[in-house]
Amino acid sequence: MSAGAEGAEGVGVALVSHFATVEQQRHAAVLGMWAWLLTELLLFAGLFLTALVLRLLHPEAVQEAARHLKFWIGALNTVVLITSSLTMSGAIQLSRLGWQRGMVRFMLATAALGTLFLAFKGYEYWADYHEHMMPFLGGRPYALESAPASRLFVNLYYVATSLHGLHLTTGIGILLAMTWQASRPGFLARHQNRIEIFGLYWHFIDLIWILAFPILYVVNR
Repeated sequence: MSAGAEGAEGVGVALVSHFATVEQQRHAAVLGMWAWLLTELLLFAGLFLTALVLRLLHPEAVQEAARHLKFWIGALNTVVLITSSLTMSGAIQLSRLGWQRGMVRFMLATAALGTLFLAFKGYEYWADYHEHMMPFLGGRPYALESAPASRLFVNLYYVATSLHGLHLTTGIGILLAMTWQASRPGFLARHQNRIEIFGLYWHFIDLIWILAFPILYVVNR
């Protein structure tokens, strides 16, 4: 099917009964997503602020802990997630144009990049395990047991990155389910707004990591 033929299908939104207009429904969906994302941002902000305050109060201990983090993996994952935001933006733009086949491909590329991020993060956790950095799975007290501030920073690191990984895993699952739905004929004519709403969530995941990388990996080095 050509791009022109796909675009001829048109895009739209299926109006739910309790909304007066499609525009009202779209605004309500966007507002709801932004409200939820702001609550999640406050959660991560608390973790990041705690890490920064700990850095100010105990610079040497935190630097010693941060020295054990895999900087190259964090940097590589930053590139991966930024690229995934670009592919997600491409999927949104193609959905507006009504190019369903291209949109599906960009959505699959986004899910693949998210999975690649998790693979690198899993390798980083595996390396931390063998270096006895993990507070619960190391088999014996991990490397920084002599400095309470170091242990606290490591704990904050695992809480923040694990929570981010949980959001990313959830996002990949939703994206794959939505991609399966989006591959069916007529999807864009009824549910194009779902792509745009989900795009907000995916960009939020990217934003959190863009904040986490300098705060956890860069500043404390």
